[in-house]
Amino acid sequence: MQDCFAAAFVGRDAELATLTALGRRAVAGHGCVVSIEGAPGIGKSALLEAARNPLAAAGLHIRIGAADELRQGVPFAGVCSWLDDAGTTSPIEALRSGDRVGDVAASHELAIAEAILDQIDTWCAAGPIALVMDDVHWADRSSLTLLRRLCTLVDELPLLLVLAARPLPRDPAYAALTSELVARQAPVLRLDGLPVADAAELVRHLVGAEPGPRLLAKVAEAGGNPLHVTELVAALVRDGAIRVIADTADPAGAVVANPSASLAEAITQRLDFLSRPTRDVLPMAAALGPTIDVADLAVVLKIPILDAWSAVTEALDGGLLIRVDAELVFRHDLIRHALADRLPASLRSDLLQRAGQALQSTEAPIERVAYYLSVADRELDRASLDWLIGVADKLIVRAPELAKRLLSRVAATPDLDAGTRSVLIRLRIHALLWDGNAAEAESVVREALLTQPDIELHWLLAQIYQAQARLSDAVALAEDVLSTRELDAEESARFLGMCGLGNFFLERFAAAEQAGRQAVALGESTGNPLATGYGLTAVGAVHYTRGYLDEALNLSARIPALFEDGTGPDQFDPYALYAHCLIELDHLTDAEAVLQTAIGRNRRFRGVYLSSNLVAKARMYLVGGRWDDALAECTASMQTPDVLGYATLAHTIAALIGIRRGTFVPDPDRVPAPDHRLANIGYAHFHPWVKALTHEARGRPDLALELLVDTHNRLTDGLASATLHYIYPDIARLAADVGDAHAARSVAASADLLLTRQPTASRTGTALLCRGLADSDPDVLRTAASAFRQSGRPLFEAQAHENAAVLLAAAGRAPESRNALETATELYSGLGASWDSARAVARVRPYGIRRGVRGPRNRPKSGWAALTDTERKVAAQVAEGLSNTDIAAQMFLSRRTIQSHVSSILGKLDLHSRREITTPQAH
Repeated sequence: MQDCFAAAFVGRDAELATLTALGRRAVAGHGCVVSIEGAPGIGKSALLEAARNPLAAAGLHIRIGAADELRQGVPFAGVCSWLDDAGTTSPIEALRSGDRVGDVAASHELAIAEAILDQIDTWCAAGPIALVMDDVHWADRSSLTLLRRLCTLVDELPLLLVLAARPLPRDPAYAALTSELVARQAPVLRLDGLPVADAAELVRHLVGAEPGPRLLAKVAEAGGNPLHVTELVAALVRDGAIRVIADTADPAGAVVANPSASLAEAITQRLDFLSRPTRDVLPMAAALGPTIDVADLAVVLKIPILDAWSAVTEALDGGLLIRVDAELVFRHDLIRHALADRLPASLRSDLLQRAGQALQSTEAPIERVAYYLSVADRELDRASLDWLIGVADKLIVRAPELAKRLLSRVAATPDLDAGTRSVLIRLRIHALLWDGNAAEAESVVREALLTQPDIELHWLLAQIYQAQARLSDAVALAEDVLSTRELDAEESARFLGMCGLGNFFLERFAAAEQAGRQAVALGESTGNPLATGYGLTAVGAVHYTRGYLDEALNLSARIPALFEDGTGPDQFDPYALYAHCLIELDHLTDAEAVLQTAIGRNRRFRGVYLSSNLVAKARMYLVGGRWDDALAECTASMQTPDVLGYATLAHTIAALIGIRRGTFVPDPDRVPAPDHRLANIGYAHFHPWVKALTHEARGRPDLALELLVDTHNRLTDGLASATLHYIYPDIARLAADVGDAHAARSVAASADLLLTRQPTASRTGTALLCRGLADSDPDVLRTAASAFRQSGRPLFEAQAHENAAVLLAAAGRAPESRNALETATELYSGLGASWDSARAVARVRPYGIRRGVRGPRNRPKSGWAALTDTERKVAAQVAEGLSNTDIAAQMFLSRRTIQSHVSSILGKLDLHSRREITTPQAH
């Protein structure tokens, strides 16, 4: 009989065949995700290992990773094993270094997640790949979120994503992943106990003989669980309770009545056959975690490294440990827990504390050392306290939950000196803020201020208010500190900058400009880029909102240079205001370049403003007539983790295009209402704009006009006023159709006022369109069309021609009306705006005006002719084998935007996988 009872793989033929078939689909370009569920020891890991060869034979490159129970608090620990091969560590290098990116973990982790997805995209471009994650039930929150996002991408990639987990109670992140799998109808392989025949084959492998009926009856008690079967048989063999007679193995005599009482006992009985030193070492090694580092083990146990190696080697030979790639791990969690549980609780706590102390001077990961110090639940000695203070900033980034828990406990330690306690309290506040726990951070700061009323704590409290969107409180605190505390110039600059930006978002524009200018002056004199950036953003935003674009452009153009290294706060994007100014000045090409730079920066350094950059491009493409590109950016924004509320705006822009194209006419009362986050305040007119057009599409132009007029009056002096003029042409048209002269004159006056503040071609066109409709002057409308054409805004140009056609028809100038109508419908056709085109035709029909016989043709709905210029460029590069990441870099777009374009291309070409995309010449 065999001496080593390492796991053997038997049965599971159907499951293995399913994985292989899914792998072949992935090779053909039809990616998918599959989950494997089963109880501990049921054979999930063995199935994954057995699938290696058939998946590789099918043409897949395989990367197998596993989550770790002890690293659930370490962001992205679950996907680290996919990325740890030589040459592929760059996606999480920033995370591992512990250097902060942004002000909170959310923005830092968004940037890291984008880099990891880029790496996966690059792998897929190189060839079909299988990404396997074992023990997903132990995965950290960030890995679970990334896996959920990856599930949404697999369809169009040569990717097989395999997720194995126990059926445990679900935390929210795991529940979200499970819901995604259910929504996608992902295949589920549920592993039950082995059938009798397969269990007999496993026993035959273990004992080297045909199992007899009494042995099989005993094995049946294990319920077909391979691990249980293996350990039960191993225990019987070690007890000498199995005899082989005539090539049949059966229990001997009365031993059957006294078998090992439990799986844990069966596992620990293995120790009886090991040497005394190994029996002493293994339980302590098990208590330290699932992976064994021999050098660290020797340091912690204070034994020679050769003795540690000897114990590990003996455990390998005994089947308790196995090698996984370059690591030594316990063969199963159940084995590790059974061994660790042999240690008394007090001894285990002492061991963990000793490990935390001993490994501080080694190259062990700081989160591992901190974990030992945390779970030991003992008061830290002075050396450990100094170590924690020294590594706290990096620990907060690398393991936020662990840092928060450890710092909270240590800061409450009695008998600390005042200086150390003050440092620990501030570090705890930073940890709470980083992890997004602003309410608890506020409580800690307020308590600390009772005994330490210093400036830095006030600054932290102001940041906490900002994190909670309590701008009034943040500004009030900053103003109180400025008026009642002795501040140096740099401190004053910071608080003034906060006042400036806060007052802007509170629509206190005069106060914002005053504080912002002071912040700029002090920030520049003290060399403080944060204060200078705050101030320039506040003053520039005030000018932008009021319509003075040249001044805003000059101020905003100075901001990016302050943060070229990627530093800066999450409170503002250094490029955003600059890009918005360029859009409104009709410099769309320049604005596109700035937004592309901003997108790249957000993906590298932080992710908090990535969605806003994508929506800004969507808005630019909306007014610039590139509606398919706008929809691609909207889709990319909707798929980006949303912090500031821009996903809602992306849905609204997509709905606006859908209404004008006649593909989306919802019930006006069911258009999703925006919340009170920043994006929805700055673009508060977009939602009522969509709702108004739905009223008009349903035959109620009066309700549409009423809603738009109310929106104009309500928002004309607020944050949304910078782009409020987008709705002016529709107000003017509806006022003319309904016969509301007051509304027509009012919107014309607003357009004229905006033009006096900053003459641009688009604002000139808007003012002329409104004035032409108010005065019923078709010639002014034709001049408006010329201005819009100069500004590159085809929708508004078409609207000017449409309105001119109506007035010309009413004046009896039929040939001119028909020409204007043809021009309008041709422009609408280029946008796919069938609803606008139909409306234009309907408005002149009462005057006997009809479109020409040929009329403009819409772009085809399918085939290569249906692709936009951008989609053709993307398709050509996909056909060349480039990844989405590579294409994004070459075209200066985001990877998500490229993914949206690929999805659109597949739909128009009636394809199912990017691997099917070839050039028209290839066809």
